[in-house]
Amino acid sequence: MDVTQISNKTIELSDITAWDKNGNKLLVSKVRARNIVEDITAKVEDILKFEYEHNKVIIPYAMTATREEIKIFQWDGEKLENVYTFLTHEVLSEYDPEFSHKKRIFEYYLETLVEGWLRDLADNWKTDNPPKSEELTQIGFVDKIADAAQ
Repeated sequence: MDVTQISNKTIELSDITAWDKNGNKLLVSKVRARNIVEDITAKVEDILKFEYEHNKVIIPYAMTATREEIKIFQWDGEKLENVYTFLTHEVLSEYDPEFSHKKRIFEYYLETLVEGWLRDLADNWKTDNPPKSEELTQIGFVDKIADAAQ
C-alpha cells in the first residue's frame, strides 16, 4: 500500500488506476481482500478530493473492490455517487473460473483480476463482451477507458 503525506494528512494512493484515450486519469480505486473494518469508500473519496484540490483534476469514476462486491462510483468534484454494485464473483469468475468470495484470496491476486477485467473492458483482450460492460457503457465508462494498471 503506497501512501503520500501532505500537511499532516496521509492519503493512500490508488490501487488500480484507469486512463482514458487522451491519457487522463479516468478511475481510481481501492481493493481489499482482507476482512478488516475499514472505510475504503472514504479513502477513494480522499484520493479524488486530493486530485481536485491539488491538481485541479476531476477524475470522473472511482471503484472499490472486495471479495464480496465491486462498487462503481461517479464523481463530479463535489459528490461521490454509487452508481453500480456488482457481486465480485459474477465479474471475476470470467477470469478465474474457480473464483469465489468464500475462498481465501490474496489482495495482490484480487487486484490482478480486477485489473484484467478493466483491461478487458478497454480492449476486449479476453472476451467480446466483458462482464457488466453493458451497465458500464450506460454511464459512459466503457467508451472512455483505454488502459488500467496497478
